[in-house]
Amino acid sequence: MGQINDQPLSSILDSGTGSVILNLGVGLKLNLVEGNRSHTALGGGRNSQLLRPVRIRNVRLRPVKLVDVRGFAIDLQGLAASAGFSIDSILGEPLFEAGVVEINYRTLQLTFRPSSKKHVCSTPIPIKIVNGVPVVEVALRSRPGETPTTLHLIVDLGTRHFAAIVGGPFLNSETGRLLFQSGQAQQIATGTGGSVVGKSVRANELRVGDHRYENLEIALTHQVHAFELGFADGSLGVPLWQQGAIAFDYPNREFCLE
Repeated sequence: MGQINDQPLSSILDSGTGSVILNLGVGLKLNLVEGNRSHTALGGGRNSQLLRPVRIRNVRLRPVKLVDVRGFAIDLQGLAASAGFSIDSILGEPLFEAGVVEINYRTLQLTFRPSSKKHVCSTPIPIKIVNGVPVVEVALRSRPGETPTTLHLIVDLGTRHFAAIVGGPFLNSETGRLLFQSGQAQQIATGTGGSVVGKSVRANELRVGDHRYENLEIALTHQVHAFELGFADGSLGVPLWQQGAIAFDYPNREFCLE
């Protein structure tokens, strides 16, 4: 539970979001929506949604407090229905930039600390912050014996069901086309534009920093707009770290898997 302008609201912490997002109904109720200017959301799904600018006096998720935050409002009802709980706000890049954010999935604990108090990590993994989200270089081997493909994936707390979701130019490569043909069509996610349809496939190996994962279930799709723009080929998902912990250190441009 977070607070927006000192009002308690249900909040999701999402590294795959480059802003603070309010449910449109909440933004209108709190009189935070500014004018009629809008931008198109880049989330997944067949349909597009408009982002309405908002200006927030303060955002609090203890012990972090942000002031004078600019964000956007959007209809989050579809995401809430998919998640199975109410979503008033999504807290993204502005909160992560405040320091080190650690999520321990074993103990269900969320910890914040100043970036000056360095997180102890035996094998930190470099990231770049692109459009407000953390992007990491990985190596994907679709079949045994194949040469790995280098991909740039968003480290995304919102990718819940697959170790990775990949789209963009990779699906137009020979390796990507063959892998796509081997998959089973299904709904793989729910984005701001509704259901995301793609294919579930098995990948031989995925390397992230010094971590090596084998025989993973990943998803392939053409329906995530952000993956078609060139700054990221896809996203890494929760199954990679749900048995342990993940820590983000945006100020030092690294993250850690434990």
